[in-house]
Amino acid sequence: MLNEIESQYGKGLSEKEVISRRKLFGYNELSSPKSGSLFSKIMEVITEPMISLLLSIVFVYLLVGDAGEAILLSCSVLLIMIITVYQEGRTETAIHALKSLASPRTNVLRDGRIVRVDGRDIVPDDIIFIGEGDRIPADCILLSSEHISTDESLLTGESVPVSKKKEDEIYCGSLVSSGGGVCSVRLTGQRTQIGKIGKTISEEKSENTLLEKEVQILVKRIFVFASILCVSLAAYFGLVKGEWLQGLLSGLTLAIALLPEELPLVLTIFFAFGAYRLSRAKVLARRPSIIETLGAATVLCTDKTGTITQNKMKIHSFLFPDGRLHTVSGKKTKEDKELISLLEAGIFASKPNSFDPMEKAFFSLGETLLSKTDSIFDRSIRLEKEFPLSPDFLAMIHIWDTNETNNSFAKGAPEAILAISKLDENSKTRILEQTSSLAKQGLRILAVASGHYRKEDIPSEKQNFDLDFLGLVGFEDPIRESVPDAVKLAYRSGMRIIMITGDYPETAVSIAKQIGLKSYDQVLTGNRLSQLSEEEFEAAVMETNIFSRVSPNDKWNIVRVLKKKGEIVAMTGDGVNDAPALKTAHIGVAMGARGTDVAREASDLVLLDDSFSSVLKAVEQGRHIYDNLKKALAYIIGVHIPIVGAAFLPIVFDWPIAILSAVHIVFLELVIDPTCTLVFEKEAAEKGIMDLPPRQTNVPLLNKRLFLISFFQGVLSLTAVVLVYWIMMYRTDFDPNRYKTASTSAFVSLIFSNLLLILTNRNWSETIWQSFRAPNQALPYVLVGSSCFLFASIYLPYLQTLFHFVPLSAEEVMISFFVAFFSVIWFEFGKLIWRKKDSSMQNKASL
Repeated sequence: MLNEIESQYGKGLSEKEVISRRKLFGYNELSSPKSGSLFSKIMEVITEPMISLLLSIVFVYLLVGDAGEAILLSCSVLLIMIITVYQEGRTETAIHALKSLASPRTNVLRDGRIVRVDGRDIVPDDIIFIGEGDRIPADCILLSSEHISTDESLLTGESVPVSKKKEDEIYCGSLVSSGGGVCSVRLTGQRTQIGKIGKTISEEKSENTLLEKEVQILVKRIFVFASILCVSLAAYFGLVKGEWLQGLLSGLTLAIALLPEELPLVLTIFFAFGAYRLSRAKVLARRPSIIETLGAATVLCTDKTGTITQNKMKIHSFLFPDGRLHTVSGKKTKEDKELISLLEAGIFASKPNSFDPMEKAFFSLGETLLSKTDSIFDRSIRLEKEFPLSPDFLAMIHIWDTNETNNSFAKGAPEAILAISKLDENSKTRILEQTSSLAKQGLRILAVASGHYRKEDIPSEKQNFDLDFLGLVGFEDPIRESVPDAVKLAYRSGMRIIMITGDYPETAVSIAKQIGLKSYDQVLTGNRLSQLSEEEFEAAVMETNIFSRVSPNDKWNIVRVLKKKGEIVAMTGDGVNDAPALKTAHIGVAMGARGTDVAREASDLVLLDDSFSSVLKAVEQGRHIYDNLKKALAYIIGVHIPIVGAAFLPIVFDWPIAILSAVHIVFLELVIDPTCTLVFEKEAAEKGIMDLPPRQTNVPLLNKRLFLISFFQGVLSLTAVVLVYWIMMYRTDFDPNRYKTASTSAFVSLIFSNLLLILTNRNWSETIWQSFRAPNQALPYVLVGSSCFLFASIYLPYLQTLFHFVPLSAEEVMISFFVAFFSVIWFEFGKLIWRKKDSSMQNKASL
């Protein structure tokens, strides 16, 4: 055998030639983003704007000698780093676990011997041998072919195998579905078609998410405001009182109280928990912050093969010679002898344990409809002769050693099978018309025939057979069951769905109709797109929902135009051909089970179960996170105002003692506030969240309405704190601990208003009493824990000393509580008024 191979292909490359080519072209592998070191990950977290701000405040605290506050702040920074790095580590581990063998082993001719090597060791000009089931390791040219066909769906989106002949090119990543051959390696690594797509991906830079951009703007504004206030206060002390140093320290203290140090911790907690919840729903967030952006998505671009469909062939229907159409239900139909005969013939004309999706479909249906006693399960029957599929005659014939009437079975393209059938010309014309009609429904069509030949009468060529035509078999790539409901939900939530596929227009239209896609009868092909001007292309993208026979570059351009028009684009896909569009989209969503490594590396989210409906779960989660984040932000601003006021008012008005000391402020901001924020993270989504349109991205997170609500909540909370402070000052006029009593009562009032703000901001459409019906896992722990800490700090000697508190009487505690209660309860009446107003507007709109 080796002599025959050497006579045709020589001895192959020598070891010296392999080494030389490897030095020139490198290993046959795609470059992938390197996983950063622990140090680089930590530095990436530290350079985040809010973290940098926190660290600068730590430095200020150290300069003014407040080591305790600096330590508390440093601990919060450390916690943020741990959460962020841990979450990224879990994601990277999951991504690597999803990878299949990155380097398929291949038989290659080297130094006159056939050896099996890793695909990464292949070099240009290697002679490799491929067979059914092999994954092609590089871009190659076929030197000889044994009726080979390859599945190129990961590159082209076309779900049907492509027949190849000598001197045809076969591409890296393709799967040999039938036949075999000998190839010469032409291109390896980054120079392959997959490599070129990888280059396109690497040139696309990842953008910050919408929320990250908003937070950066918010931080800058707060920082500028805090700086102005700090300078103004320092100037006031210096110019009016001549105390420049005291003014600088007071200004810095005020700035520290004003800056929301807990915001980065809150964001980290929200995204980390959101990513965890999604992972339990089989969605892996490679960048947790991207989940929120998905909640704002206006357009969902989706691949067809493997995303909407299952990427496996299934028999849909049988068409018999008399024109009768039978649609397969999957139930036992033994009484239909014609159907059984047609199915058996298709199985006899197929290879057992085949990689060809259509042949696998024959066997799959046979296991369902046929009895185990039928002849196809008789292992004693032997295949006598095989006429394989060939490019010049697209049919295959199997001759079996059977005692049945028929022993010759054929299947293939309808034109080929009809050419060797006994039908008259009129019947052949009619069947070809029926074939065309079925194809327009998006079905792949094979014809099946059978006959009987004695061994001595078997023709030497396929074209010389004369068989009985049994019928047509229609195959479909079935849609995933959950997709139609997911499409309905997407439309209900105001999202547009666009199908982008490499498959034929008829198939795309049929699938679109089945899943309920809008305007499914309008489709544009890649050829048509290439003829359009830029203006026409942009108009087409904004009006068309189905694009077929498109190239990877077409997909990338479609996403680019949608982004240019202001849409927030989510793109799903699993193939290499989807990767550039996945990287360009605001949110790239890759398939985990069957998706390629290239697609996963280019994506932001990975669907571990490949379920299209999981995308909508992620959309809902994104909206849920954003909604709760707004509530948390309202709470943070609301509780910061009394903290700022408590630090600012005593300085400006020369009150005899500060309402809150530095230790109170730091503890509130770094312990109580983030802990309380967990309540909002655990808050269930409000009803109808997926019935609303996507949020407008030009409306900031801290919009006017949110700011005003938070501001008034904070001002009234501050009023309550100051009121309690002065009530206690006057009630304890002759008490030597009057200042400590007033300060302690003010702190108690602030904690109570803090907890009441949590309860009132849990839901902006339902009152506190109504929202109590919705469970929240964190709420009881926060309420009980904060209350226990409050009373411990008042009545335990060690904590009294630490916080400079004194014990309060029951009357003083009740005064602090009720003043705080009345400062918050107004918002509950506002909810009732707004709800009544919204209901009235809805009724008018319906008239």
